[in-house]
Parts: sequence; structure tokens; C-alpha cells
Amino acid sequence: LTGTTDNCGGGLTPWNTWVSCEEYEDGQCWQVDPINEKAEETKLGGDGGRYESVAVDNRNPTNPVFFTTEDHEKGALRRFVANGDGWDALHSDGETTFLNILKDSTFEWTTDEDEGQKSAKKHFPNTEGVQVHEGKV
Repeated sequence: LTGTTDNCGGGLTPWNTWVSCEEYEDGQCWQVDPINEKAEETKLGGDGGRYESVAVDNRNPTNPVFFTTEDHEKGALRRFVANGDGWDALHSDGETTFLNILKDSTFEWTTDEDEGQKSAKKHFPNTEGVQVHEGKV
């Protein structure tokens, strides 16, 4: 993937493109269409990070939910709920939240990335892979 750095695992989309994750400080996530030979930065990477892998919950095809891991001691697990489907889902508006494990062992999705990073550092540092099965991460 030309113009990218330290690409890692990534993940397959429901529309058969690949998301390639850059695993370095200012990395991003790139959607790659091998058939039409195009690649474009997605909304998954936000302001940049050491991204590892992506999984998608496509039970609602018009609003797929993407989960992105970051291989860093405080790499928050990101959830991006897309507004739309297909190629454009990863390049248009959506909502990004971060997993926060609470003191009573329950969890919430928060828009506060700092809270997500604190939670990751305590409960799941340096997350590598992610998988969605029957709606469960």
C-alpha cells in the first residue's frame, strides 16, 4: 500500500474491501479495494494511533459497527457506527466511541477518549486482534 507506514493486521469489510491499519504513532486505517485498485484513508483512525486490527458487526447493514484495536499500552478500543453502507460508510459521518470498563466490571461506550485510554491501560493494554461473532466483540 503505497504511501503508508508499518501496516498491520486490518480486517475485511462486508462489501469485500480490506481495511489496512498502520501501526505507528500517527497511523491511520485505509480502506483498500483490490478489484478497482483504489485506497482511501477512513474515519476509523481519528487523530492517529498504532492501529492493529478491525472487525465489523454488520447485523444492521445500513449502519455497520466497526471496532478498531490499537497496539499501545493505553490504546483504546474504538467503536465507529457508520451512517451508511458500502465504500462510503468508512469515509462519511458516523459516531466514534471508546470502551470504558467500569469499577463494577460493567462497561460503557464513551466519547471521552482519555477515559477509554485509562481503561485500556488498566484492563487490556496492547490489544492485537478483534473479532465480532453474533453481535459480541
